[in-house]
Amino acid sequence: MNRNIKRKKHMTGLITALLGLLSAPLLLTPAYASIIDGSELNISGDGVVGATFLNWLCNQPGDATCPVANNGDFAVASSTGTFAQYNGTFGLTMDINNAAQPLNAPLSLPNFITFDLNNDETIELSFIPLGTDTVSSDCVGLTHCTPQNAALITATNPLGLSSFNLDENSVGTAATFALLGTLNDSSGDTATITGIYTAQFAGLTPAEVLAMLGQTGITSTYSADLVVSDVPEPIAVALVGAGLIGISLIAVRERKRKLWIFGRD
Repeated sequence: MNRNIKRKKHMTGLITALLGLLSAPLLLTPAYASIIDGSELNISGDGVVGATFLNWLCNQPGDATCPVANNGDFAVASSTGTFAQYNGTFGLTMDINNAAQPLNAPLSLPNFITFDLNNDETIELSFIPLGTDTVSSDCVGLTHCTPQNAALITATNPLGLSSFNLDENSVGTAATFALLGTLNDSSGDTATITGIYTAQFAGLTPAEVLAMLGQTGITSTYSADLVVSDVPEPIAVALVGAGLIGISLIAVRERKRKLWIFGRD
């Protein structure tokens, strides 16, 4: 009788552990009705680009929301998934200053991007990486350059590198920088979002663009492409771990039980 009871407990524990493992993939598969993996947000606007700052302009025709302090506006077009609802509308983006938002270090700038249409989605800025081109303080003679500036030196950026890559092309020079953030949905769901901002300076070399950045900044039109990448919810990871631990414990218990039986015989 006791042996039958132990066998039933053993089977119950095994089934529970297996159910944990079987249900975890369902949770690991993003179940966000409001956040769609791979969604793209495409925006465009104008801003003043400096060596250590980005000040966005409030000048989009038809947008009545601007001006707002420390913000500029942008237009949304050709966006997909979660962001498709914003096509043809406008939004606000907050200014960036490397003193308040240092490069190559974790940061938090809530409501970095918001939308005029509704508050269903907001984007928090959390990281701005360094540029990856050839490092130079003046970019003279270079077609691909990441500027170096003493004003940008921090513990996480000891060489004072800019976030910009300045790349010469057939039109002039493209200035690009990347960022990482968190997409926050009004339902409480979140997802990682990465983006690339691009500004084109016609007829200028990287060295000429850098020289202008180091003065009062350059007013330029920009475009940005941000892409959503969902992450598993902690509960799913916990279930996987619990399932594996449960099966391991059952295996150990089963081995001890067999040793006890054989040893007794």
